[in-house]
Amino acid sequence: MATIGVFGAGSWGAALSMVLYGKGHTVFLWSNDPAEADKIRKTRRLMHKLPEISIPDGIRVTNDHREFMDQAEILLVAVPSKYLRSFAESFAGEIRGQSKLVVSATKGLESGSLSTMGEVLESLWCNDASRSVEGVVALSGPSHAEEVARELPTAIVSAHASKNPAKTVQEIFQTPRFRVYTNGDRKGVEIGAALKNIIAIAVGISDGLGFGDNARAALISRGLYELSLAGSAMGAQSETFAGLSALGDLVVTCTSRHSRNRKFGELIAKGYRAEDAEEEVGMVVEGITTVKVIPDIQKKYGLELPISEEVYNIVYEDADPSEAVERLMLRDLKPEIAHPARQGD
Repeated sequence: MATIGVFGAGSWGAALSMVLYGKGHTVFLWSNDPAEADKIRKTRRLMHKLPEISIPDGIRVTNDHREFMDQAEILLVAVPSKYLRSFAESFAGEIRGQSKLVVSATKGLESGSLSTMGEVLESLWCNDASRSVEGVVALSGPSHAEEVARELPTAIVSAHASKNPAKTVQEIFQTPRFRVYTNGDRKGVEIGAALKNIIAIAVGISDGLGFGDNARAALISRGLYELSLAGSAMGAQSETFAGLSALGDLVVTCTSRHSRNRKFGELIAKGYRAEDAEEEVGMVVEGITTVKVIPDIQKKYGLELPISEEVYNIVYEDADPSEAVERLMLRDLKPEIAHPARQGD
């Protein structure tokens, strides 16, 4: 069994801690807030995140990384994407002790650099200052924390370009209720996981406007096309987007009552401003941060991503949701799939 440090005491970090502890690993759950760590230790609850779930007494809750850093074989990162770089920078000189793998469970793309979360961690922790880090594996898929914590069946992906790190994480996390596949396309896994949150916001807006199943299905299918188009342009493998981290996560995030991004979209459709809608959701809505990268992706790669672009316009340019729908429906007519020109055509 392994010693594992989990950075991030939100619902996802707590749920993954429970999976790992249930398998017999030694698990430390870290919060950057001493008061929050103390409250979790005393109550064994995340009242505003997983109110019905009791965190096992054996999971060691702390705000001091020194309690586990030296002996940890796995460092699991589950902090919000907008804080990921500052978090990683603050710990860049603290990664020490025995050799360890880093597992990125954060979904997002960094504005400006367009880096995945795994790439950010790799750039800061896999260098001469942190020689104990063997690599960064992405862990992603359709996995709402509320269901994982209740041990409902879930399937997810462990992704790394090299087989051994992905396989190691697969074996550490695999349980009878938490099935883990491996994938060699970490970049594709992370891009799909990040961009699907934007489409979920679009679906929430559609639902909030009172549109039906037809509109939802159109947004999901055309949204998947946008994910694949952007991912392929950014260097990912197109087939990755038919897997758990893109199609699978897209479906669950666009349809589940647990989805923060979908709920956020519904509130936007009801007239909430973005900051008020996120406050009403009560937890981090990753799609708000991720949608900031859409103009950069479109400009850098010369892509049309109309659904994602309209979500950006609604969230950051105060565009009217009903007018955005009309613009989408009245775009120039074109084939469903734009095939690249074949030689000789």
